[in-house]
Amino acid sequence: MPVAIVGLTTVSAAVSPLSELGSALHAVGDPGHHPVDLPPMDAALRRRARRWAFTTRAIRATPFVTVWGPDEEFATQLDHLRALPPRRLGGQLLRPIGDTGAALRYARARGVGDQVAALVERPGPAVTEFLEFLAESWETWFAARWREVRPVLAARTRRFALDLAAGGPAGALGTLDPSITVAGAGVSIAKVRNGRHDVARRGLVVVPSTLINPHVYVADVPGRPLVLIHPAAPGPPVPAARDLLRRLAALANPGRLEVARAIATEPRTAGEIAARWHVDPTLVNRHLRELAAAGLARATRRGRYVQYELDAAAVDALGGDVLALLLR
Repeated sequence: MPVAIVGLTTVSAAVSPLSELGSALHAVGDPGHHPVDLPPMDAALRRRARRWAFTTRAIRATPFVTVWGPDEEFATQLDHLRALPPRRLGGQLLRPIGDTGAALRYARARGVGDQVAALVERPGPAVTEFLEFLAESWETWFAARWREVRPVLAARTRRFALDLAAGGPAGALGTLDPSITVAGAGVSIAKVRNGRHDVARRGLVVVPSTLINPHVYVADVPGRPLVLIHPAAPGPPVPAARDLLRRLAALANPGRLEVARAIATEPRTAGEIAARWHVDPTLVNRHLRELAAAGLARATRRGRYVQYELDAAAVDALGGDVLALLLR
């Protein structure tokens, strides 16, 4: 279940302050899986951040995933947004929820009905409020952090440029994170949802972030280059979805779960399990092999016998691996 990116003819890297601000606002809204040290917001800004939180949740609003140039300052990016017609920018802010009809249907369930209705019905004042929120967030909350992290992000883009020149697009992308692997002429990203993006005509822009971890974010905005936001420091490896599904399926079988229990405290052979628990030895052997093939048990040959032992660490990590893949 990967996301594939092919047609890697135009690949570049960019540092984006607005993208990093979006990641910061996302992290503030989801502190459970973003244990990062961000400065505190004052009460008024916190209230405004909650009003606009839907623009930076699981799906980011278009302004946070738009790259106009490789190294623009925040003020320049904000000017790009100010130059857009209010109705157009208002529509871009609704991207996380859907088109106008879908946004109006689902906004109230998210508790942002009034905010979304304002973007649809009165985009001028609503967009002005959003731009003021961005400016205030930057000036009073995020600018100091940006001065600290900008050199880190710039260094990462320079390293990517060197990797691009040395190893080509696919090879360079494969250095960004363990979840990104070379696959044929393109790359594959370990995600739950299947997807395929041919970027031969639109291009691909990679944007490093000090705050995006544990996510690797692929932003597909029609008519724009595909944007890949990745952790500046690669995250830990995450098993492929097919491997996790095989492990989950192995434990979901009642008989196999009983066999797993039999080898959880000490190594045993298939014959020993069959005799002790009065089970068909052929079936036990099949269960043991499936557990081993799924990476949940280890097999050790002792003369004529093969003993199996549950890999407790692999079973213990399964929940965390599933969560890591879902968050990725």
